[in-house]
Amino acid sequence: MIGRITKPRLRKRVVAIFVIAVLFPCLYLGYLGLKSIKQEKQWQQQLVRENLERSLSLTIDQIESKLDDQIRASLRQISPPSNLTEAYINSLRNLKTQSSLVHDVFLFDKELRLVFPKTFRNEEGSQIKNLNTLRPQENEHLHAGEHLEVLGKLEEALVEYQKGFSSTLSKSVHAALLSRIARCQFKKGDYENARRTYQMIIDEDKNQFYGEGMPYVLVAHLQLIEIAETKRLSLDVRSQLLNFYRLLVEQSDKLEQAQYSFCLDQVQSRLQHQQQFLSQYQRATLDSIVRLEKEIKDEHVFRDFLQINILPEIKQEINSKLRDSRFNNSAERKDIQYLSEQSDSIAWTIGMRVNDDLKSPIKFIGVRIRRNALPDAVRTVLKESQPSEEVRIALLDTAERTLVPDGLSAATVVLIKPFSRFEELASGTKLALVAIGENPLETISSKSLIIYYILLGSVIVLIAFGIVFILRDISREERIAVMKSEFIANVSHEVKTPIATIRALAENLNEGWVTGQEKQREYFFLIEREAKRLTHLVENILDFSRIEKAKKTYRIEATSMADSTKKVIERFRLLVDVDGVLIKENIENDLPLLMLDAEAYEQALLNLLDNAVKYSREEKVIEISARLEDDSIIVAVADHGIGISKKDSEKIFEKFYRSPIPDGRKIPGSGIGLTLVKEIIEAHGGTIKVESKIGKGSTFILSFPISKDNTKMSDG
Repeated sequence: MIGRITKPRLRKRVVAIFVIAVLFPCLYLGYLGLKSIKQEKQWQQQLVRENLERSLSLTIDQIESKLDDQIRASLRQISPPSNLTEAYINSLRNLKTQSSLVHDVFLFDKELRLVFPKTFRNEEGSQIKNLNTLRPQENEHLHAGEHLEVLGKLEEALVEYQKGFSSTLSKSVHAALLSRIARCQFKKGDYENARRTYQMIIDEDKNQFYGEGMPYVLVAHLQLIEIAETKRLSLDVRSQLLNFYRLLVEQSDKLEQAQYSFCLDQVQSRLQHQQQFLSQYQRATLDSIVRLEKEIKDEHVFRDFLQINILPEIKQEINSKLRDSRFNNSAERKDIQYLSEQSDSIAWTIGMRVNDDLKSPIKFIGVRIRRNALPDAVRTVLKESQPSEEVRIALLDTAERTLVPDGLSAATVVLIKPFSRFEELASGTKLALVAIGENPLETISSKSLIIYYILLGSVIVLIAFGIVFILRDISREERIAVMKSEFIANVSHEVKTPIATIRALAENLNEGWVTGQEKQREYFFLIEREAKRLTHLVENILDFSRIEKAKKTYRIEATSMADSTKKVIERFRLLVDVDGVLIKENIENDLPLLMLDAEAYEQALLNLLDNAVKYSREEKVIEISARLEDDSIIVAVADHGIGISKKDSEKIFEKFYRSPIPDGRKIPGSGIGLTLVKEIIEAHGGTIKVESKIGKGSTFILSFPISKDNTKMSDG
């Protein structure tokens, strides 16, 4: 009882000392260490964030400066000449189609009237005046010819019109006379002369578009087409249609919208029927005209957009500048102004500068910047300078999806910064620092603090190991103490039982209660059996004590395994003869000699047989065999008892361990028998294993190799 009381007290005392002297101070130091590491990590993250923000701001400045330089270069390229020529207008259109930056171009005069994009004649803002000012009374021959033409006197009318020509005629009257002559010739069916006259009108007009209601040149083109159709001149029809289509599109600003729409319908309806007959060259010509027509339509749309959305703001900006005396400074006047806004769900950005050429009718030059100009600038800058592979600069859309660089996905957003000068052009996009893997704020700060984590972790691990080892040792000592107490109790009971039996038998003999010779012989046999059982128990205890102290020695000699095994069987039969135990043996007689300690082997085999009887059921049948198998002698002891579970099979050879009995029976034993068996067999270079099933019985198999030098024994 003393051991059972002092051990828990000792355990509590050791644990208390460990907690007070080691655990609490270590935990407190660990808390202080974690707190310091957390503060250091926050400071490191703040420092990293500031550096990343500076890098991002610098990149934004580079992008906006690059875009600004590109816009300035484009505006310099647009600088208009003193006179606006068709070649210059075409260069503006080419710039729009070829430039990745410029979406549209516009020009203002001093009065802030739109000079380009152009519009139809007589519309608001158009500088093309109505040229249809001809009055018939300006030429009496023209007036007389018209009267005769109405009366159907076409020959007299032609003569009268021809009399009207003179060197003093204005170009408009000259064109009017030619138009009437061609008309009369057409009415007469003189198509060849009519064709020549209409061609003369076209050649002499030179894009002046003289006329009354409808310009003569348009009428001339329509009539030439009709003449070609009448005479079935298909080639001439297609050529005339393409020439007229080109004229309409290129000179649309000199026509009224109604005139343009009417003539365009006439041309397009006829071209639709002729399209399948066009040559490859004519198809290419038609495609170029259609593209130009679309550009002009887009220019009209952009002009309306300018009038509604941009012109009021530009006027307000310029008026405020004109009121400022500094605006007279040339450097200030040439500075680019940016206007950006969101209008009708369309984001736009305008770059504009003042034209300093006093001779030019153009005073202000402007461009509308393409929506992809900013991503293109970002792409260019990022190609030149990009941070490390772990951290990248990217352009994100409103949903924070990566637009630039291409193919970048599965990235973690670290920092986001909007654009400043081109906020509307950005249209919700923003520049961001993204991490390909982990967040760099965590990674960089963690790398710098890794030594602190290692030290703190090492301390915690050491504390944990200390706790585990101390508790394990305490538990192990307690378990061993309990097992030793049980061992002493079991051994005491095992010793007490045969002594009590011997004492009782001896007293009966001494008192004279047993008088018959046969009965006395039986008593003496029982006393001898119990004495042998007691001797076997004492030998086990002594051998176990020697093995524990590493003082066990073996007497090695050539031994017949068959003879030794049979000897043990006979000896065991004497011990269990009265218990109804059936022993079946199968011993091969020609087994080779083996170098071993016969007494130790017999003791081990006796322990196995004793165990087999103890754990058998009512039918106690023990089977023992010895055979030669390969290069080993195999000895097996089998019973038909209660069996051993797989979990207990791994522990039964441990000292003091006893497998629990499923039916709750109390089986006598010391817990050292199988430990002794294992030690003896392994000391002879052999092995022992058990095969068992619950309820089916167990088989212990001993294997002694004969091909190896098994004479090397452990002598302590």
